[in-house]
Amino acid sequence: MSLVSRAASAANNVLGRFRVQLVRRPSRRPWDEVFDGWIRSAREAGADPNDVGDQAWGDPRSYIERAYLPYIGADSVVLEVGPGSGRVTRHLIGRCREMILVDYSPRVCRWLSTYLQGRGSYSVHEISGPSLPMIADEAVDVVVSYGVFEHVGFDDTGWFLEEFHRVLRPGGVASFNFDDIMLPDGLAWYRANRGRPGDRCLFRFYHPEVMARLAEAAGFAVEELTEGGRTADIRLRKPVRPGA
Repeated sequence: MSLVSRAASAANNVLGRFRVQLVRRPSRRPWDEVFDGWIRSAREAGADPNDVGDQAWGDPRSYIERAYLPYIGADSVVLEVGPGSGRVTRHLIGRCREMILVDYSPRVCRWLSTYLQGRGSYSVHEISGPSLPMIADEAVDVVVSYGVFEHVGFDDTGWFLEEFHRVLRPGGVASFNFDDIMLPDGLAWYRANRGRPGDRCLFRFYHPEVMARLAEAAGFAVEELTEGGRTADIRLRKPVRPGA
């Protein structure tokens, strides 16, 4: 047992009298093993790990062209939530002034810090919840997130939307996708991944009207909401203040 583990154990013995317990965050996250597998395969083939990822999970470029690039210009500051290994990031970083990347995996944050060197201006931040204290109010032009909210629960999604509204400049856009339980493919995906009774499904599913309601409650105007396959895409805009 490490020194940290022994200290935590001793603290828990004391705190247990008050029904309180310290919980250590795991150093590895569920997708880290997948990303590490891509890196190993790419190293053997002399390829970019994200090309391996695209082969496994699908090439996101057509989605990027449709859902993100219309809102991103050379002077844009772009916040990406949950960049993972950078499959989307690598196609955006050269098209904007700066990217701010936030992820809950320490492994991913370390990887991105070196993978993106020389590609453009960026910063990488590890987060532990739906809070973005490292970003100032109205400092961002566009928020993007790809394949992330299908793993984010209802409460955290609400908090994230409020944070997006805070960090976006008036007129700024948030664009992301989520698993849509109202679509036949969405329902099939739920049934395929829910496991056995008592298991917790890895994926989270939303009704489009529920996501739109959460966004409006956070202060956004819903500009576009489209459905297809198992997912829905939503485009939100922070209103410009009257007289601004």
